[in-house]
Amino acid sequence: MLELTKGSRLADRYTLERPLGRGGEAVTWLARDRMTKASVALKIVPAEGSARLRDEWQTNLRLMHAHIVRVFEFHEDQGAAFYSQQYVDGADLGALTGKPLSEILPPIGLLADALRYAHAKDMVHRDVKASNVLLDYNGVPYLGDFGVAAAAGASASGGSPVTASPQARQGLPAQPSDDIYALG
Repeated sequence: MLELTKGSRLADRYTLERPLGRGGEAVTWLARDRMTKASVALKIVPAEGSARLRDEWQTNLRLMHAHIVRVFEFHEDQGAAFYSQQYVDGADLGALTGKPLSEILPPIGLLADALRYAHAKDMVHRDVKASNVLLDYNGVPYLGDFGVAAAAGASASGGSPVTASPQARQGLPAQPSDDIYALG
């Protein structure tokens, strides 16, 4: 895979600015879209992970909700696969730790609505945790990272053990209640 550094260009469209995070096999970078002049986040994996990343991207495309991170385009370039997505310019949900309930409950209610929407689309996130919920500069939450999402009733693996429901830890099929448990 191409060495990712500030100033690197991908798909002759995106210029990397700075890394935003790393998880599993993916790295996420803040990038500037030369076509739209907008800041976007690029989730990037080595080419070997292309099929899995494409599946994740397609899952996200089906979920158009005000509090779910929007995804845009999928690309393969220079030994890497990536998709562009909405850049959310704040901290993750962990920033609310220790805050009064009056500050915590409004974003949690919006997050619960995003999960209700995903569940109505037969999608279980399966990895609801603070680092997968980003807050914009106004404190509005956005659920992201559907990398281990699965259809309700499907067998699936992955996710964070600390937020996994007892049923998920037993290897039972994915259910919306798994996400509700993790949200709690």
